[in-house]
Amino acid sequence: MEHMLPEMLRPVHTINQYQPPGYDIHCHSYYELYFFISGKISYHVEGRQYTPQPQSILLMAPNVLHGMKYLESSTYERYVLHFTAQALPPETRSFLLAPFHRRGEIYYTGAEEFSFREHFEALLSCKELPVDIRRPSERIALQSLLLLLVRMNLRFQPPQPEEKLPPIISQVLAYLNENLSEELLLDDLASRFFISKDHLNRLFRLATGTTIRQYVLYKRISFAQQRILSGESAASAALAAGFQDYSVFFRTYRKILGHSPSADKMRLGDPS
Repeated sequence: MEHMLPEMLRPVHTINQYQPPGYDIHCHSYYELYFFISGKISYHVEGRQYTPQPQSILLMAPNVLHGMKYLESSTYERYVLHFTAQALPPETRSFLLAPFHRRGEIYYTGAEEFSFREHFEALLSCKELPVDIRRPSERIALQSLLLLLVRMNLRFQPPQPEEKLPPIISQVLAYLNENLSEELLLDDLASRFFISKDHLNRLFRLATGTTIRQYVLYKRISFAQQRILSGESAASAALAAGFQDYSVFFRTYRKILGHSPSADKMRLGDPS
């Protein structure tokens, strides 16, 4: 079964000064282009830490765990674009989405040279257009924005994360992502990587902003949601994601996403 998500395109521009404690960790089944304007924050993406500079960009592919933490009180401004591949023409998808899938190359500075703010504003302004031309205008604006990203990717060498991931955490992350549907117990992981479970969990939390258990749950739910939004039944998606007990899956889904699997089925026009 080919898993094709429904079309989604959601740009936002936000300014605030709220300072929640810790990292706001999340994971979703669509692409995210994060354009940082101002503020003092730290960003974790799959264990790699970034402190965004003004006019910088972070790219998150689907099912990538990431989160933000305020470092101090300041005006926090950013543009964020969420979209699925289905918002792009099939013939240009792989080309325009390539920057999101280049391993380790997800952070770019110097966005002001490419007029990213103007292109984001152009995309946001499409909401004010008449209904019959709004959608095609949004698609064109999205392609224009992503084409800028491709040009930036070709021109600049992306800066490296500020902190290198400990080798053991890189290995653990790779193992977790390759075996999400299998039983993943902390004791077994500690034995496999020859480290005490307390030390492993401590290193993992320092690197990713969350525990191994929470990391696995976020990844599994994002993976399951992607399959549900592609038309698969919730029960089948739960099993594919590694949940043997549907009631556990249902509670976890609601806790992480804020709604039930059936709510996502309804988005497809399927009430079952």
